[in-house]
Amino acid sequence: MPRWVERGWLRAEDAQSVLADAEAARPGPVALPRLLALLGTVLVGVGALLFLAANWQGMGRLSKLAVLLGSLWGAHAAAWAALRAGMDHFAEALLLLGVLLFGAGIMLVGQIYHLPADPPAGVLIWALGAILAAWAWPSEWAACAALALVTVWFSLAVPDSPFPVYLPFLPVWAALLPPILRMRWIVAYHAALLSLAWFILVTFVSLLSTGDAAEEDVLRLGSAIAAALLALGRVLAGSPRAAAFAVPLERLALLGLVAGASLLALPVLQADPSAAGRPAWAGLALPPLLVAAAGAAVAWRREGGLLAAGAAAVVAMLLADALVPPESRAISLILLNLVLVGALIGMIAEGYRREDRFTVNLGFLAFALTLLRLYFDTFWLLFDRALFFILGGLLVMALGWLFERKRRLMVGGLGDGPGGGPGDKRSAAA
Repeated sequence: MPRWVERGWLRAEDAQSVLADAEAARPGPVALPRLLALLGTVLVGVGALLFLAANWQGMGRLSKLAVLLGSLWGAHAAAWAALRAGMDHFAEALLLLGVLLFGAGIMLVGQIYHLPADPPAGVLIWALGAILAAWAWPSEWAACAALALVTVWFSLAVPDSPFPVYLPFLPVWAALLPPILRMRWIVAYHAALLSLAWFILVTFVSLLSTGDAAEEDVLRLGSAIAAALLALGRVLAGSPRAAAFAVPLERLALLGLVAGASLLALPVLQADPSAAGRPAWAGLALPPLLVAAAGAAVAWRREGGLLAAGAAAVVAMLLADALVPPESRAISLILLNLVLVGALIGMIAEGYRREDRFTVNLGFLAFALTLLRLYFDTFWLLFDRALFFILGGLLVMALGWLFERKRRLMVGGLGDGPGGGPGDKRSAAA
């Protein structure tokens, strides 16, 4: 028995809990083999490209094609042999090498036959090959590589597209969802969410560049989409098979919603007439708002969760603000900031109720930044400059102390800090 238990410093059940947490936090035994396999894959790929570059001029056309095809099929044959031998991590690395060699082959074939340069088309063909590899084996690393390539293809194709919303991205991106969900690839799922977030962000920037949409229009639409994704994640959390996919979706959507609502409450948007939203654009945000409301209702009936319902209510407030006449913008700005502060307080409380440290920490951070912003917006013109900075510094120090103290208390109450474990709750009950 550990010495601190024998001396009465820690109860036996609490010691077991501490040891279990330490065991869970210990790196898994497969971390090093996966890292070495990935590093070896990169080195082999770079070495193959350097070899081809050094001997390219002295090789004939058929020799070049034979080397390309032989290396590609050799990588897949070695991956098949590794799978048969039970070396899954090295098989994944070899499949990733095959994806890299396929991309190198596309570029080299274009050079051999002097094909016209079309980077988006080349990256798209490369991405489709990676998607096929992810489906055929199946391979999570190939799926991650395919998602990276799809994102690069989208980024290259958007500038030359006549449309602000590049819809061809969605079916190609969605082609990877079935294997990701069926095989329960959490890493690839995170990569898919990041790729989708990049698509939404670039699309909003494109909408702003067209000049037809104002900043408020895009922020309202983005907040509505974030609320819909948050409600979808809350609905998925009620299914045992989909619960693992719900948390990353909820967190990404919560980040987007907090960012959108915080930006909409800035006075600079209310003071700039060119940034004023248009009711027609607010109408485009109604469908995702309805989806968010429906998902919030389902989550409410199932578990009484407030996060999705609060998100839908905040977005509804943001859309209603688009209908406020210009002469009432000052009152609307005050109401928006009051709603934002109240929503952040509710977010912190809901995160504590759900024992979700991410929600608690994000709520505290956003709340502190909002208070600082309100201070700077309100008192810059009212106070003497020296007094402004003195009081501002004191406010920053106080917020930092309060933020850290409350965060530790709440996170400790979730069982992660001193005095917040299950044993303390039992002691208090006794």
